[in-house]
Amino acid sequence: MERVIILLLFFSPLSFTGDNTTTIITKGSGSTITSKQVGNGNATNILCGANSSGSFPGTTFVSHTCSNATWSNTITGNSNTTRLYTVWSNNSDNTFTVTVTGNDNFVWLDQDEDDNTSTITQTGNDNHAEQLGSGDDNTYAITQTGNNKYARILDFGDNGNKTITQYGTGAHNTYIYNNGSGHNNDVTVIQYGSGNKDADIFFYGADNSDVDLTQYGAGAHTANMKFYTNNYNVDVTQLGSTNKSYSATFNCSSNCNKTITITQQ
Repeated sequence: MERVIILLLFFSPLSFTGDNTTTIITKGSGSTITSKQVGNGNATNILCGANSSGSFPGTTFVSHTCSNATWSNTITGNSNTTRLYTVWSNNSDNTFTVTVTGNDNFVWLDQDEDDNTSTITQTGNDNHAEQLGSGDDNTYAITQTGNNKYARILDFGDNGNKTITQYGTGAHNTYIYNNGSGHNNDVTVIQYGSGNKDADIFFYGADNSDVDLTQYGAGAHTANMKFYTNNYNVDVTQLGSTNKSYSATFNCSSNCNKTITITQQ
């Protein structure tokens, strides 16, 4: 068993003239990585389960084990970019936690296999968070607060929980795509505050799933959904004094048991 413990702290001077960058490539079981960057250029790339040769991104991808890893990445200000990966197979029980506070922002998390947990928290400015995942019993959570929010989740597994919460001023945009043999998945999207709200949620071949969407506050409310699956529950609530629209496509092959509740006030 390979165990890696890495603590990285990068602080730029108060003049904010420093450039920060972190690149970590590891494999094995039980790695603990903490990376904290405070000011200016920022960039973090952490990859587990890949060949240690080559550059990152662009490293040679092979199926090394990456399991029981605990990663925490905290960036405070300026340009920001964070990418955390586990590669394809032999990956399980991994935990990512990312906290970004200000400026240009961008987070990309990719977790494969089973029993993984991801948490993304962004506070201000341009924002943009993406979560990719496969495997079973995974939990993802994305929280964004202010400015140009956008969150996307692409998932291909079973028994997962996906949660996106967007609030504050500015546009609120969410995209969730669940495909393949992924069943028994729960999706919760909450968008509130001033600014237009848009949620696009698509399920293809993912049976026995629940979707709960809540949009409220000033600005237009738009929900677009497509379900090509069986046995699901959909609950949409849109509250506010401005325009509200909901569109949905439902197509099932058999056992087309569904419950759909739409509330607009």
